Amino acid sequence: MEYPLTLPVKQQKTTFSFAYPKDLDNAYAFYCARYKDITFKEFLELGLTDFMKKFSSIPENEPLYTIIKSRTIDLGQIKDKNERKYWSSLKKANAIPSEYLSTNEIMIDLSKFTKENKI
Repeated sequence: MEYPLTLPVKQQKTTFSFAYPKDLDNAYAFYCARYKDITFKEFLELGLTDFMKKFSSIPENEPLYTIIKSRTIDLGQIKDKNERKYWSSLKKANAIPSEYLSTNEIMIDLSKFTKENKI
C-alpha cells in the first residue's frame, strides 16, 4: 500500500509519504497514541479517507507535526540564526531519501527490458 500524500501548505510540497517506511511507522505511532491501539495490519487496512480525517488534525505538540514542518519550512523566512540552524538540521534529518526512480529512468529500464525480451 503506497500512497504519496501532500498536505495543503503555502507551496505544495510532498511532506509525507506512505511509501517511505519511516513515515508509515510514525503515522502508525501517532494513530495509536492519539486514537486507539490497533495492530499494524489493521492500521494498513484503514481506508485512506478515514485516516486522513484524523491525520489532517495533527496538533503542534506531536513529533509527526515537527517532522512535516521541518520538511516544508522556508529557512529563508527565519531571521534568528540559531533557530534557522535548528530547523536546517531537522530538515536534513527528516528529508525523504531519493530511493525512487524518476520517470525517465523507468522508461529507459522498460525500453531495455522490452528489447531484451522482444516484446
